[in-house]
Amino acid sequence: MKQQCSLVLLAVLGACAGGPRAVPVEGADTELVKLAGTWQGTYEGHESGRSGPVSFDLRVGEHSAEGEVRMAGTTPLKIEFVRFNAGQVRGTMAPYTDPSCSCQVETTFVGTRAGEAIDGRFEVKVSATGQLQTGSWHVQRVVR
Repeated sequence: MKQQCSLVLLAVLGACAGGPRAVPVEGADTELVKLAGTWQGTYEGHESGRSGPVSFDLRVGEHSAEGEVRMAGTTPLKIEFVRFNAGQVRGTMAPYTDPSCSCQVETTFVGTRAGEAIDGRFEVKVSATGQLQTGSWHVQRVVR
């Protein structure tokens, strides 16, 4: 059974049909300031071979971010939870129906910030069977 290996990140952050939505981001102000800015990149599912864009924006002094992860280039996915601590981003996506298997899946992600980049991995689990697929993601801070 094929399933969509979509990310994350993060993106940190979330989207719903109709546009990006603010998602709470947990972490100390001293940590979140390191994540502030605009980030853009991509994800790729290892087993599925699917890929797509990831983007998010976190403003200094705010504990929320706006962003999106797109599955198959068009379907925005919602990020439910994000935590940033000691240079590591962790989060979960809202459960969604994978179009390749018509089944509900759950996605978790983790990434590590190094300078102006965050590299990470994610796992997609088919809710009914527990089957896992993996992937990776990468974002760079956009200098404006």
